[in-house]
Amino acid sequence: MASAERDRLRPRAVPTDPVASRLRVRRGARPVDFKVSPVERLVVQLECVFFGPFRDAVGEKTVRYETEAETVGDLLTDLEAAFPGLEGELVADNGAGLAGDTVVTKDQRNVVHLEGLETELEPDAVIRLVPSVYGG
Repeated sequence: MASAERDRLRPRAVPTDPVASRLRVRRGARPVDFKVSPVERLVVQLECVFFGPFRDAVGEKTVRYETEAETVGDLLTDLEAAFPGLEGELVADNGAGLAGDTVVTKDQRNVVHLEGLETELEPDAVIRLVPSVYGG
């Protein structure tokens, strides 16, 4: 067997590091650059309108809110963290839905009729948060 053929059949070492910045694909090939750009998260600015006790907890009726949240559920979790008076008032304890009979709308459509907490957010969306109100 010729030397060149032996080299061709010899197992080649393959880098095991998945983050290797360069890897030779074949002999004589140019290095392939696997550097990955960091994932940029979209920051969206929303108008959040609060009613009843939610307004009291926030201190304002309308808040321009900047967030990296991608869904209504993420936004509600962010709002609970940003405004301590809202903690536990927006998202159910198990995270599966809205707390109580809270109504959340996105651009005048109830999120329950969209995709619930998984409803995606777009820049400049108007989110309205209305608490459960009981009594007569």
